[in-house]
Amino acid sequence: MKDTNKLKEFVKRVEDRTNEALEDSLMDDDAKEENFNVDYNDIVKNSKKAKLSKLPWLISIFLILSIVIMFCLSFFSNNPKTVFTQTVDGLFDYLKNNVNENVYDVTDGNITLDYDIKGNDEMYAELNKLKFSADYIKDNASNRSYFDLDVDYDGHDFIVTNIYGDGEASYVYVPNIADKYIKLRDNKLSYFVNGNEVKIILDGLNQAIDKVVSDEKIFGSNENIEVNGKTLKSYMTRLTVDKNNRKRVAETFINTLKSNDEFTQIVAKMKGVSNSDIKKSLDNYLDKLKKKLTESEKVNVSLYVDKKTKEFIKVVFESEIGTLNLISNGENNYSYNIVNKDKMVIEGNFSLESNDNKTKYVYHLYYKKTLNNNVLMEGNFNLKYTAKKADAVLDIDVSDSLDLNTMSDLDKLSIYGKILADPNLSKFLPIIRKLI
Repeated sequence: MKDTNKLKEFVKRVEDRTNEALEDSLMDDDAKEENFNVDYNDIVKNSKKAKLSKLPWLISIFLILSIVIMFCLSFFSNNPKTVFTQTVDGLFDYLKNNVNENVYDVTDGNITLDYDIKGNDEMYAELNKLKFSADYIKDNASNRSYFDLDVDYDGHDFIVTNIYGDGEASYVYVPNIADKYIKLRDNKLSYFVNGNEVKIILDGLNQAIDKVVSDEKIFGSNENIEVNGKTLKSYMTRLTVDKNNRKRVAETFINTLKSNDEFTQIVAKMKGVSNSDIKKSLDNYLDKLKKKLTESEKVNVSLYVDKKTKEFIKVVFESEIGTLNLISNGENNYSYNIVNKDKMVIEGNFSLESNDNKTKYVYHLYYKKTLNNNVLMEGNFNLKYTAKKADAVLDIDVSDSLDLNTMSDLDKLSIYGKILADPNLSKFLPIIRKLI
């Protein structure tokens, strides 16, 4: 019994010395003055009391972090610049999502165009009798393209013609007026962009606009607006371009495009020129853009989105030279309205439909032009387009073609004579003259 008491006293002294050592080594002078009840066993065992004492601190830290994160998310999601940029990106995404990005070696398909035009010009009545249909083949590897165009006039075959582009020039074959291909004066038909290239162009424009927005102040406010007879709660963001920033805006936009080599290279292929030529053209366009912004005095670009969902409602461009409104009607349908400084009004709507694999497109456009409430021109246009992978190879012989640049006056008179001799073809001589 005596030995047991001695053992307990020994253990007690060890614990006391251990607690004193911990107190000296782990606590500074200020902490020692506090009323802490530190015990070695609590530290080693991390008792339930010690764990519970930490819980309020953990909860507080979690709540503070949650509030900070929610505040940041709310701030950035409602920040005018963020909303403006996201809306612009969404509009470009809409366009890109309707582009077929499949790049085949050879693509073929069909294009049909029908329309109904009304107006003061008697030519419209004749144009309404024309219906266009074309089968095409595009060889992406060699930049060659071929169109078998069939034009119907008032329910009867009118013109059957072939159009061919070899990547360098364009040729047209019309049996009614010549027995050989005719080489056109330019190469506008020599290159057609594919889906991936269209997306690169759209991305380039999107990035240039985003860069402008990132450098400028964007104003935002809640507004109730009338759209198609309904009052909608919207959030409006506005970019203003005036004498204080028009130079910077123009330079930022053009220089961003210039620095995008993918963008300039594709545009160069479309135009049939070098990449350096496109960059020089952009430099020239910079001066034109600055001049146009100066003439406009002040340009307001206002984007309206749904206050809750942030879905696009409309965009408004306002300046001294006119206004433009583009409104979403839902289901890929949009209305537009343009009024210039002379009170000329152009309005209408358009829609785009495509199947899931982006091999069939249907475009619809309604267009109306008025001045002083007088309708100058009104029309409905429908374009259908299909595209699929093909195995055909283009091999068109144009070695004996007639070159308009070197064609003799006698040969030109012969062509005009055949056009005049055709009672239907002669009606469109003014249009044909522009082409050849």
